[in-house]
Amino acid sequence: MILCSEIQAKETTLAPITKKDVSDALVDFYGKVIEPQFDRLNKRLDQHDKKFDDLLAHFDQIYSRLDRLETEYHTIIAGLQRLEDRMVRLEDRMVRLEDRMGRIEEKLDKEIAIRERLEKEVSDLKQRVFALQARIEEIENHLKTMS
Repeated sequence: MILCSEIQAKETTLAPITKKDVSDALVDFYGKVIEPQFDRLNKRLDQHDKKFDDLLAHFDQIYSRLDRLETEYHTIIAGLQRLEDRMVRLEDRMVRLEDRMGRIEEKLDKEIAIRERLEKEVSDLKQRVFALQARIEEIENHLKTMS
């Protein structure tokens, strides 16, 4: 067994640790353990920064496209509104033309009926004229024979 006095004797035989020894040990520990980890962390942070820069550039492209699409959307909406306004005007004009055409068709139907009636009357008059001419010829012949 080791006695306490032996432990104390061994402790007293060790050289005292100086500030330089602690500093050298910390610098060595930093160089071997901490610095490589910081270097790895910095490399990863640089990679993440590059990825974030790429993402930001991609978002800028997306926003640019969205702005262009929004402009085109408003242009299309304005064009559609003009077309709808024109369509309303054309529909109104079409209604007026249909009304006018209906009145013209009514007049045409009346004119056709009048013409058909007049043609029938002319035909009847022609027949009467032929009958009268035949009668006149008969009378003339009869008068010639009597004289």
